[in-house]
Amino acid sequence: MTTPQTPPDNPPAVADAILSAKWSLQILRALLHGPARFSGIRASIPAISANILAGRLRTLEEAGIIHRTTLPPPADCQVYALTDLGAAVRPVLRAIDLWGSLFPRGQAQPGDGEPQR
Repeated sequence: MTTPQTPPDNPPAVADAILSAKWSLQILRALLHGPARFSGIRASIPAISANILAGRLRTLEEAGIIHRTTLPPPADCQVYALTDLGAAVRPVLRAIDLWGSLFPRGQAQPGDGEPQR
């Protein structure tokens, strides 16, 4: 998932490119609870469209962060789960959750209005 702007020898930039992509954190958080079908992931993130979710899942799969398994009939559906690399983000998400909880509810957050200068 590296780009010309995020060379693989710059770990913080690589992590930022992955985690800052819209919906990535919410998808990873949904999969921390275990494997899930597309519909289960979508239900846990009501604001995401099906097309955007499919694209983000594809990108995370290509990056080796999640993997997709097709279940045999009668289920005949695809299930997404974190790889070992994806599961390694668990402490990062916990730290982000903890840090985010320090802000009073309802308080304006950076990016909620005028650009920060």
